[in-house]
Amino acid sequence: MTLISYDKENLEKVSKIIVENLTPDLIPKKWRKRNSVNPMFGHCYTASACLQKVFGTENIKLYRAKDDEDIWHWWAVDKDGEIIDLTVDQFYNMGRTPPYNKGKKAGQLGWGYRTRVKKLLERV
Repeated sequence: MTLISYDKENLEKVSKIIVENLTPDLIPKKWRKRNSVNPMFGHCYTASACLQKVFGTENIKLYRAKDDEDIWHWWAVDKDGEIIDLTVDQFYNMGRTPPYNKGKKAGQLGWGYRTRVKKLLERV
């Protein structure tokens, strides 16, 4: 189910709103100190899963891979195979490369992750 139609214009609008609403309360406490110096760090799953909630699983698939620090990084891939990584700056701002070449399709997470995605979706 999609909340709005998936096209480039809506993707730009929704992506901007998601990024503007990424706040430290949406990440696990253990990542908050690092997030204070790298504002996109820790938000990759929540941002990508929210994007999927807005546009639906028929348009957005979630991918993940461990990065060079052995931490999971999440991003989205659209129905045309385009990578959509709303938090990629957490890598580029630190002179690092995102692990797209190792990416595998993944499903949404449960527990506290689901709560954070819901909270972000309400803001969006």
